[in-house]
Amino acid sequence: MTESGGVTVADTVRWLHEEGLVRLAGIGARALNPLVAYTIDVATGTVSAHPDTGGEVGADVATLAADDLPFPVGTPKRLTIVGVTTTESVLVVDLSELRRIAIHGDRPEMAARAWAMQLLLNPDISLTTNSADLVIAGSPRCKQTFIPGSGSTVLNVDDKHPPVTTVCLNPATDEIDHLDLTENGGELYLGARFWQLRQIMRITDDAWTALAARLQAPQEEASSSPPKPDRVSAPDEKLSESTT
Repeated sequence: MTESGGVTVADTVRWLHEEGLVRLAGIGARALNPLVAYTIDVATGTVSAHPDTGGEVGADVATLAADDLPFPVGTPKRLTIVGVTTTESVLVVDLSELRRIAIHGDRPEMAARAWAMQLLLNPDISLTTNSADLVIAGSPRCKQTFIPGSGSTVLNVDDKHPPVTTVCLNPATDEIDHLDLTENGGELYLGARFWQLRQIMRITDDAWTALAARLQAPQEEASSSPPKPDRVSAPDEKLSESTT
C-alpha cells in the first residue's frame, strides 16, 4: 500500500483488488477458526481479522500490518468488499464462510451487483440467479435460471468448493447474517458481529448496463480466452457509485 497520510479509500480498494484480497485469503487459509470478515484501516493499513462468533460474543479479533500479510498466491476466493465503515475502514466479507446472507433495503440488487462483479474477478467462480436485474446475458458465469424453493430473489455463488453461498435479496425470512441498506449507508450483521457503514459498494442501472455490455463484446474482438471484467472501481469512482 502507499504511505500512510496520503492513502484514500479509493487507494485501499484498488490495492485490495490488485493483491490485497488474495493476501487476505492467505490469512483465512492458515487460520485455526473460520474468518468471516476483515477490516482495513484506511489511514494506517492495519488489518483486523474477525473470526466467526457462532452467534456468540467473545471470539478474539487478530490485528496485523498490511505489509505482514501472506504473499499473494492463488485467487481471492469469495472475498468481497462491502463498503466503508464509519471508522474509516474498508470492510471485506468472506462469503465462503457464510451459507446464506441477506441484503435488505430499497434496490438491494445494486449492492448485489457490486458483489457479483467482484466475485467474477475470480475465474473459478460462477454465479446463478433468478433475477433479470443481476444476470449478464450470454455469460456462462453469470446466468439466470429457475431456482426452486428460493421464495425470493437469490444469487448463488459457486467456486467448485462446496457449500454454495446464497445471497438473498429482501427475503421474507430472517437471516442471522444480513446487510441492511439505509439512505446514508448501512449496517452489516454477521452472527454477533456488527459494523456501521457510511458507504456501501453499489452499481447503478446505467453502470451495470455498461459493464454487462463490455462482457458481451463479440468474440472476434476478444482474445482466445473468455472475457473477464475489469476491477470493480472504488466507492468514489463512477462505476461503483453509491446512491447515498
